[in-house]
Amino acid sequence: MDAKAETTEKLSDDDLITSAMEALHKPPPAAPAHAMTLPSPPSTLPDMPTATSPTLEALDPNRRPKFATACEGCPNSVWFTSPTEVKCYCRVMYLVTWSVKEPNQITACDGVFVGQDD
Repeated sequence: MDAKAETTEKLSDDDLITSAMEALHKPPPAAPAHAMTLPSPPSTLPDMPTATSPTLEALDPNRRPKFATACEGCPNSVWFTSPTEVKCYCRVMYLVTWSVKEPNQITACDGVFVGQDD
């Protein structure tokens, strides 16, 4: 048995809880230089075409998604409207990916590549 395991076994439950609570208030350790950092998600998608869907292009801009979505330029998305609703159905994932009631901001998706030759 290693020394750390022996030390842990000797601590009471109260001591372990106190130690854990103290650790929560300490700053996190610095990441090693070789650690990979993930980019933050973009607020807009400048490389995506805007409203390639005829349905979206025909809508007043205030009824379109306020933040760019990958679905707006995807050939696998089907946008449809009613007098009170705008929705996008994904033919790859078989679900509604965006609606006025649930405006999910999908910023990237591999669905655009489905059906393309390598």
